[in-house]
Amino acid sequence: MQTPAVQPQYNSAVTKSNALIEANYKLSTIEQKIILYIISQIRKDDADFKMYKLPIQEFSELLGYRGSPKYTELREITKNLMRKVLEIREGQKLKQLSWVSYVEYDEHSGYVSLAFDPRLKPYLLQLKREFTTYRLKNVMELKSSYSIRMYELLKRWQYMGEIVIRLDDLRMMVGAGDKYSEYHNFKKRVLNPARKEISEKTDIMFTYEEIREKRKVAAIRFQIREKVVEPAVVALEEKKEAQADDRYLQFLAVVQAYDRYITEQQFTKIAVLAQKAFGGNWMDELIQTARRIMQRNDIREPIAFLTYFLNEKVQRIQAGIDPNEVTIHSHGGARFVRREIVPDWLRGYEEQLAAESAKSKEVDEDIEQMRRELEERLKKYKD
Repeated sequence: MQTPAVQPQYNSAVTKSNALIEANYKLSTIEQKIILYIISQIRKDDADFKMYKLPIQEFSELLGYRGSPKYTELREITKNLMRKVLEIREGQKLKQLSWVSYVEYDEHSGYVSLAFDPRLKPYLLQLKREFTTYRLKNVMELKSSYSIRMYELLKRWQYMGEIVIRLDDLRMMVGAGDKYSEYHNFKKRVLNPARKEISEKTDIMFTYEEIREKRKVAAIRFQIREKVVEPAVVALEEKKEAQADDRYLQFLAVVQAYDRYITEQQFTKIAVLAQKAFGGNWMDELIQTARRIMQRNDIREPIAFLTYFLNEKVQRIQAGIDPNEVTIHSHGGARFVRREIVPDWLRGYEEQLAAESAKSKEVDEDIEQMRRELEERLKKYKD
């Protein structure tokens, strides 16, 4: 089992399956940060778990210690972490798993290495659907374990804008259990502090409404919105890279809501077309357009159709023709320039491209050739 060398990178991404996001478990703040730190070291193409490193000095500083690391205290924390259990419900099955199966301290190198329980592989490795991604830095400054769990749950539903969660389920998911059985205590100790801390320190904000049944609070409706966060100090290229990655993840969440998937390569090509077609507000326009297409039952390959649609707009702009005539047909009478919804030869394109995109980098040139051929065929189709 390999042990990759790691430098602290709080701008890296944490990716977890939605089943793991909504699992029931109770971890302390420091235990959650340890788990999330090593999850952020997983790469999307990893086929198996590795030994993931955490610098002992940084581990010690996370606990608020100064000076030399206090190994006795650190060992107690990792021993306790190995005993922690999480519960994942899948249909009629309830799975109980541990987070960590092995820990190794190397005082000479200054690292502690941790290994995930192998049964966590389906929830952390090579995720293609039903997952949530966010930046590690958004949780590393949170002081409350409840705030960390609340943040993850809200990020999971951010693309919807709001979500209703039963109060009993929410208690279990954030790790409160029966600790605050009276709602007013839960509101005072969990909900309100989490709302304040998440708003101040992360990339989202939320408000909530109480849903009552027989005069008793039974569920919470959360309204979630994005908050523009400007890092105090960040390299320009790193910032651009993070923004591009965040846009892909944002668009992926929209696509997944309609049980679809899009690769980063596909999104990059679509994003270029969208910027040319829509201008400065291109991301919002792209999302709205994609949703309208995804909602159509008569479009079998929505990603391919979206590419075709954007190409039509861009080509009309370049020809000096009003691009607004290129619209998605609706009951309100809007019309699409072509009578056909999509040419027959394009129907299987999206599936073929997705399959090719999933292969190794060695086939990148073939994919680019496919794209060039597609553009040529689109041009001929227009002519």
